[in-house]
Amino acid sequence: MKSLDRREFIKNLGRIGTTSVIGTLGLGVFAYTQRPRSRPIYEQMHPNVLRPPGAIGEQAFLERCIRCSRCVDACTAGAIKIAGPDEPHIARGTPFIDAFETGCVLCLECTKTCPTDALEPLEDKSEVKVGLAVVDTERCVSHNGSGVCGACHTVCPFRNFAITQGIRNQPTVHEDACVGCGLCEEACIVDGVKAIRVFSDRGPAA
Repeated sequence: MKSLDRREFIKNLGRIGTTSVIGTLGLGVFAYTQRPRSRPIYEQMHPNVLRPPGAIGEQAFLERCIRCSRCVDACTAGAIKIAGPDEPHIARGTPFIDAFETGCVLCLECTKTCPTDALEPLEDKSEVKVGLAVVDTERCVSHNGSGVCGACHTVCPFRNFAITQGIRNQPTVHEDACVGCGLCEEACIVDGVKAIRVFSDRGPAA
């Protein structure tokens, strides 16, 4: 699948509402009912696959990845998982990151161990582009006035560049600096659907 131009992707992503998520790349609308940390419901809302750092274009990635799991073994944070029957929108046996549970710490070890260059070697964590973090201002406690948080800003490896804070620690994501590691999503204190999530422009990879 050919990826959209990054600016067009950001434009299409738009504003995330609290009662639905507008799918990008023609994915349509995924309605949800708020439930405490419901994985099945969350998966319906998060159909765009997040590949490990260094992943080449999706179609080429699927052709080159031999499902060897070496990237999983090399991952120091345990962030990389292998798609199984519980991830119907991701090609079976391929690696992906589930930022809801564990974000990428950008150690780049996975890029050094891939035998087919489905993951290209990277020299610096700033070169990573897994996806883009998007803040739902209606769910974020700092934005909606129900509290003061700042967890996403605290864990961001590019703090004050990828994520900056305003009044009451309101986070703002800057797309040029965000690498989509997902540490912010993992750290978000909001139950159920997180107030900050990482999206990619890869679309479903089944």
